[in-house]
Amino acid sequence: MIEPKDFVDSAQAMFGESEVGNRNAVSRIYYGVYHTGLQLAFDCLGFTYTTGVSVHKQLIDFFKHQNEKDLKIIGRQMEKLRNARNEADYSLDTCVSPEDAKLDLILALQTISQIQEVQNRF
Repeated sequence: MIEPKDFVDSAQAMFGESEVGNRNAVSRIYYGVYHTGLQLAFDCLGFTYTTGVSVHKQLIDFFKHQNEKDLKIIGRQMEKLRNARNEADYSLDTCVSPEDAKLDLILALQTISQIQEVQNRF
């Protein structure tokens, strides 16, 4: 069975190979964060979602509207990574450089670490 970390490992393998590799890396690292956050939200925070509306947006908004500062930060960081993923996947006229991908990777690893810290409190 695939784990959220597998997406991050895949991203790290693609990072810096080429622009396509950078774009794929940015996309994969977002999904690593998304699935890590989704597990926390379902297992520990009582997250539910409505069909017909983007689960990604609902999850990000769920975190951003929590009372706890750490959870709000996770939501904002997930939103930044989702925007980067959308740009990497859909804005072919922009360049995704190794530096851009590396910054997104750093943010993703930081966000995953923050999510794990919250999970450890439960």
